[in-house]
Amino acid sequence: MAQYKLPYQRPGIFGIVVAAILWGFSGIAAQELFQHYQLQPTWLAAVRVAGAGILLALWAGPRGRTQSLRRFTTDKRRLITIIVFGVVALDGVQITFFLAIAHGTAVSATLLQFTSPVLILGWVSLRRFKAPRPLLVVLTAAALAGVFLVVTGGSSAGLAIPLTGVAWGLVSAGFTALYNLLPTELLSKHNAEVVVAGAFLVGSVALLPWLILNAPAGFSTPELLMVLFVIVGGTAVPFLLYLSALATVAPLTANVVGTLEPLTAAIASLFLFNLQLSPALIAGVALVLGSVVGLSLLDRNHKLPPKELETPTR
Repeated sequence: MAQYKLPYQRPGIFGIVVAAILWGFSGIAAQELFQHYQLQPTWLAAVRVAGAGILLALWAGPRGRTQSLRRFTTDKRRLITIIVFGVVALDGVQITFFLAIAHGTAVSATLLQFTSPVLILGWVSLRRFKAPRPLLVVLTAAALAGVFLVVTGGSSAGLAIPLTGVAWGLVSAGFTALYNLLPTELLSKHNAEVVVAGAFLVGSVALLPWLILNAPAGFSTPELLMVLFVIVGGTAVPFLLYLSALATVAPLTANVVGTLEPLTAAIASLFLFNLQLSPALIAGVALVLGSVVGLSLLDRNHKLPPKELETPTR
């Protein structure tokens, strides 16, 4: 079998590193807003998408990308794809992730979300009509064992986080897998700035009811600063970096580098939320992140063509 080579990846990987760290701190800011300021997760998701969409559109305009945004309205297939990407994948990731944080913690939400590589590789196996490789089954079991340790604390007596937090985290993993797989065709024809700006603008329209109905009565200065960070530093910048990186970095590789996100959230939680690093939590984190790395190595060892992982349909 011929060996497939990915395009030059170093700039893309660096972009994912920065994006992952920013996302990690964004989750911490969201947890603070939910716990101490009682913000509604759906409102924060709505203002995050709307605010970032406006910023990204303003960024794309002076760079000559406005015409490219208009092309989405002239091509029915691309218009449908950007609507599905924005309303289903993008909004789905935002809402379910914030709900997972609100009902659990930033650490549990990110770890549950990071089971998405199992879904990605499972989808690839189904597309190729092949049974899962034995090592894939082992890595999947390791990821599930890690999730069990994180959500139960290693005890069969009950859950360490509420069941609703677990459920929303797993749903978020599904949307994250879709988010990785869906935009690759658009990225092959449009600049990443155009794709992400269009998706955020479309997604913000769908979230307008939550933006209006769940709006808080007012903000304190710390609360306002954290909301602004979530919009700019935790959304507009990292999403643009991440989607740009997907042009040269396969989704599984992106997930491996992105493990910095839960690590960032865990380290920050040690200082801000007095997170207790129990042996079960440490083992669970290691199993989940280790399975993600293992899935990437499985991909590389079997030399899957990059397009098999980057484009779900042709």
